[in-house]
Amino acid sequence: MNTKHVVTATLLSAGLILGTTSAAVADNPTPTPVATVTVAAYTTQLASYNSSLVAFDSATATFKTQVAAFTVAVQTYKTSYVTALATYQAVIKANTPTTTAAQYAVLVAAYNTAQAAYVNATTAYKAQLAVYQAAVKTYTAAYQSVQQGYKTVSEMREQLTKSINQAFDTVVHNANAAFAVANTSTATAAQKSAAITVRQNAIATATAARKAALDALGAKPVKAVKQFKTGDNNDNNVNVRLDRPIKPVKFDRKH
Repeated sequence: MNTKHVVTATLLSAGLILGTTSAAVADNPTPTPVATVTVAAYTTQLASYNSSLVAFDSATATFKTQVAAFTVAVQTYKTSYVTALATYQAVIKANTPTTTAAQYAVLVAAYNTAQAAYVNATTAYKAQLAVYQAAVKTYTAAYQSVQQGYKTVSEMREQLTKSINQAFDTVVHNANAAFAVANTSTATAAQKSAAITVRQNAIATATAARKAALDALGAKPVKAVKQFKTGDNNDNNVNVRLDRPIKPVKFDRKH
């Protein structure tokens, strides 16, 4: 068998001419085993991941809305608490001989109004907190799911890339080995020149085949980005501890 046939057989055995991703390692002295992953399986998994990524983006938008609603509930609660406390303190401070009954009544009425608003805000806050906590669990689960999908598709791509590169390395190794066989001391100058050309062509063909195989994988998968913290403490800087409620008080003037 001449040198050209030897190298052609090498290319075929490596799988690059056929466009496969399984590497032939019979002639490679130190092959690295690579798990079998087909391009079709990777393409299917990538499509599934991209769909889950779109779903996660939608979940992120929904969670953002829920965070905004919870933030409003928190701010309303805080404001109502401060107002109720201020009006309560105003009533206590006004319980002096210099405050008329009419003035005192106005202050008490203001306190009662503020206290009612505070109670309503507290109820709304508790309700929105429950919704928010459920949303955190849903968003976290969606993120974990899409992360697992990313890990799976990335590992598949890595295995395919490794297999393609290993096939290329095998072709280069075998082309060099075939050249060494052809380039003997008894070979003529023409035979040596032909052997060099065959080796160069083999490597060039393998290089083009490797590029085509890598290009066929397409762009790398995009990793999902977690835009919100979902821990237990001060989630997204909107979760707050409920202050002690201000109980309704019946004011009696002492002066």
